[in-house]
Order: sequence, then structure tokens, then C-alpha cells
Amino acid sequence: MVVSIGGFPWCDVELNLASYCFQRTAIDLVNIFFLCIFYLLLIAGCVVSRRCIVRRRKTSWIFVAAAVCCAVTSIIFLGVGLKILFYDANDVNEISWAACFVEWIIWVSLAVSLLVNGSKWIETLASLWWVSFALLDSGAKIELLSQGKGIRALDIITWLMSLLLLLCSCINLRASPAQDCNETDLSDPLLTGKPRKNSARLATAGFFSILTFSWMNPLLLAGFKKPLSREDIPSVVPEDEAELAYKNFSQAWDTLLTEGSSTKKRNLVFRAVAKVYFKENIFIAVCAFLRTVAVVSLPLMLYVFVDYANSDQRDLRVGFFNLACLVMLKLIESLSMRHWYFAARRSGMRIRSALMVAAYKKQLKISSLGRKRHSSGEIVNYIAVDAYRMGEFLWWFHSGWSLTLQLLLSTAVLFGVVGVGALPGLFLLLLCGLLNLPFAKMLQNCQTQFMIAQDKRLRLTSEILNSMKVIKLQSWEDEFKKQIESCRDDEFKWLAKAQLTKAFGTFLYWMSPTIVSSVIFLACALLESAPLNASTIFTVLATLRVM
Repeated sequence: MVVSIGGFPWCDVELNLASYCFQRTAIDLVNIFFLCIFYLLLIAGCVVSRRCIVRRRKTSWIFVAAAVCCAVTSIIFLGVGLKILFYDANDVNEISWAACFVEWIIWVSLAVSLLVNGSKWIETLASLWWVSFALLDSGAKIELLSQGKGIRALDIITWLMSLLLLLCSCINLRASPAQDCNETDLSDPLLTGKPRKNSARLATAGFFSILTFSWMNPLLLAGFKKPLSREDIPSVVPEDEAELAYKNFSQAWDTLLTEGSSTKKRNLVFRAVAKVYFKENIFIAVCAFLRTVAVVSLPLMLYVFVDYANSDQRDLRVGFFNLACLVMLKLIESLSMRHWYFAARRSGMRIRSALMVAAYKKQLKISSLGRKRHSSGEIVNYIAVDAYRMGEFLWWFHSGWSLTLQLLLSTAVLFGVVGVGALPGLFLLLLCGLLNLPFAKMLQNCQTQFMIAQDKRLRLTSEILNSMKVIKLQSWEDEFKKQIESCRDDEFKWLAKAQLTKAFGTFLYWMSPTIVSSVIFLACALLESAPLNASTIFTVLATLRVM
């Protein structure tokens, strides 16, 4: 049955909701709708005066290449339509000449939308057009493949082009914000607070750019082309500056001093830091939780994939669904982990900057009695070591609870796969954890003694430098040099012990998964709690790797 629209032949099947002809028609109608609005906005922008909002975005080579591909696709549709019209006029096989001409107009308009840089509304409409077309076309093609039907060569071309348009829309979404084109130098301020010759792109990055960290691409590209110089490194964004971090910290400190009583004036540094950076830690906790859930779910997806591969009856829709779930889990794991690390390090940098400035300002106002109680070496350690540890605290805190949750969820997955056969392996895993306790205590003791030796050396070095005139006058250089070398030897001794303890802990950490997996497989074979097939073995190995 040949369906005609407006007297023109359209397709040779019944026009129902489940047919591919209806889906293609709906996609063409959506494209025509966007096409009409695009040309109306473009004509309105040309008619209106020059007081328009112009986006300062140069046409990238990706947009040019996509426009050329769209133009080639339109020529292909035009040629196919002319061939059907002049040679096969009475035979509408799979696509009619009218549909080919409509596709030709659509693809020409898509090529124009890729090359025209109009107002912000035109750019937003074009991006929405490309995204909707790519999603609708991909959905129609996937539905056609899931039904076991083949697709034509023209459909393959349009599918690839829709994916290219989706990439262009993602690039277009991270374009710089709009700026008024009639703004002249007369309206610019004569003085600026801080001239920024090369500011960071993070301040003006869009959602997609922040999500994928593509705002770092210009810096990485410059580093690939040549060694980076000081002028190539962008300045930090205003919210990351040490001055603002110290201002927020001092305000929280003063608030806690005025609100709290004498009994509540303990741990003021920790409470002030928690008050300032509590909201940021909520976002970090959400990213850490999503990453943990995604990591624990991956062994289950491996179990599902192996079970699907070994099954006799394979449904193509189930396979596509499993593949989509796997891709989504990997995307969630990758993005959440990177945003967790970036946000934790960024908040830690702010905390470290605020504490360094606070310690420096306090040192400028410290009394003589305070200088006797806190030497210069101790103050240097406050700034260089303690502030650094406070900055690293956020990452270690969220790593602690997320790894604990990951261990509990992995244990549940292991019990769900192998049952009671996991108990011997868990006991051995607990034993390995208990063996780490003495190594951890030894490492803590070594680090404490190392810090004491370092403080002693810094204090002695400071006193020697302050009394250098007397030492030179009395010719005591060799004696004090021996004392400093003795302090350095003591410091090196504790540092060597700490590194050896770390080596033992690392060896135990990497050997435990192999031993635990062997014990679990042996317990499964003896207790017959689970079959030792490919799905069980791969899932157990993947889960132990997560643990």
C-alpha cells in the first residue's frame, strides 16, 4: 500500500505507529519544525538593528567538516530522488522521490546551521535541533535493528551524520557566554580590580565543559606543542584565591568565638573549616557514593554478561539493554570519580591556603612569650606540614567511608554469588586486615619520630643561622656541622624504617587477593555452594579486585 501525503507518494507500507515509515515521517516533521524556526530567527536577526547579541566563536574545523558531510548527504538524497522521479516513477520501493527532496532540504539547512554564527537564541536552537535529531534518529535505527531487520545504506549515512551532529552540539554547548556587540571601549571601565591577562577557563566554562573537564584542553594542547612557560599557566579563579579563603575562614572563626562559651572553644580550627566547606563536602560525598555503587555493580554486570553469553536463547533487546547498562555504569564511575578527586583536591587547596595565611598573620602578631613557646621551626611545620595535612583530610575522609561501604557491598555481592563458600575467604581477608594493624602502628610511630627529628633539625638550623656571627668568630663551624649531620642521620633512620614498613604493607596488599580467591574457589568446590563456571569465577575475581 502506497501512502501519499498531499498527493505526493511517500512510502509503500501502512502508516501506523509501529512502522518505520511513521517514525521517519515524525523525524522529518520535527526537523521541518526546527528548520522553520531557525530561518525565522535568522531572518529576524538580519532585519533587526546591529544591537544584537553575537557569540564570539570562530567556526571550528569540526563544524566545517560536519557541514561538508551534510552537504554531501544532501547531494546524495537529491540524486536518489531525481533517479526515482525520472526512472522509477511508478515504483515506490523503499523511499519516494518526495521524501528524498524533503531530506535534501533538511540536510542543506543543517549544513547552513553549522556554518552560521548568529545570536545566542539561534545557537541554542541549533544545538537543540542537532540533539533532538540525533536522539530520534538513533532511537529509530536501534528499534529497527532490535526487530531483526536490516537498514539501508542511506540510513547508515544519516545515522553517522546524526552522531556527528550530536558531537557538534556538545562542542557548541561549551561556547563562551554572549556579549553585546555594540559595547565599545567607551563603556569599558578605566580601572579594573585585578588585570587578568590569562584567566582560567573554569570561570566561564559551561555545563558540558565542566562535566568532561574539556576546559583544560587549551592548556593541554599548548603543553603538547611546546614547553609551558609562566605566561601559559592561567591564573586561578577568584573563588580559589587565598585571600577569599582566609576571609571566609576568619569570619567563621570569629562567629564561633562570639557564639560559643568557654567550654565550646575547643577544636575551633576544625569546626571553622567544617562550617565553611560543609556544602562542598556534600557534593564530594554524593560523587564518592555514586562511584562506590558503580564500582560494586560492575562485577554483577560481568556475571550477567557471561550468563547471557552462555545461554542458549539470546534476546537481542536484552543484549542491547545489558550493553547500555554497562556503558552507563562506566560513565558514572569515571565521571563521579574524577569529580570527587577534583572537588576534594580543590577544597583541600582552599583549606590549605586559608590556614597558611592564618598562620602567617598570627606569626606577625605573636608576642615574645609566644615565640619562646613556639619556635621558628615549629611555625614552619605548622605552615608546611600541618596545613598540608588539613588540606588532604577531605580526600582521606571520603576515601575512608566510601571504601568501607564498598567493602560491605562487595561482601554482599560475594555472598550472593557463591553463598557460604565465601566464608573461608572472608576469614582469610579479615586475617590479612588484622596483620596490617601492627604495620600501621609501626608506620605511625616511624612518622611521628620522623617529624620529631625534623623539628629538632629545623630548630637547630634556625639557631645556628641566628648565631652565625659568633660561630664564625669562634671557628665552631665543624662542631655545629657535625650536630646538624647527626640530626639528619637520625631523621634518615626513621624515614628508612617508614619506607620499609610501607613495602611490607604493599606486599601483603597485593598478595591477599590471589590467596583469598584460591581459598574461595576451594571452599566452593568442597561445599558445593556454587558451580565453578565462567560466570562465577570471573565475578569472584572482579569482586575481590574491588575489595
